[in-house]
Amino acid sequence: MPKPPAWIPFTGPVAAGVTAGLAAPHLGFWPLVLVATLMGLVPVVGYQLWKRAHHER
Repeated sequence: MPKPPAWIPFTGPVAAGVTAGLAAPHLGFWPLVLVATLMGLVPVVGYQLWKRAHHER
């Protein structure tokens, strides 16, 4: 299985910004901060899961 691209974790700030921009009219400040933070961490967690799932032993 191929290695995950090394740039995937760096898409977190982009995901957080897009999420915040789309959710801003619908949420208050603190729910918006929470949602943007969680969406910013999704690429990092996905990258780590991919590495763990395809780690060669």
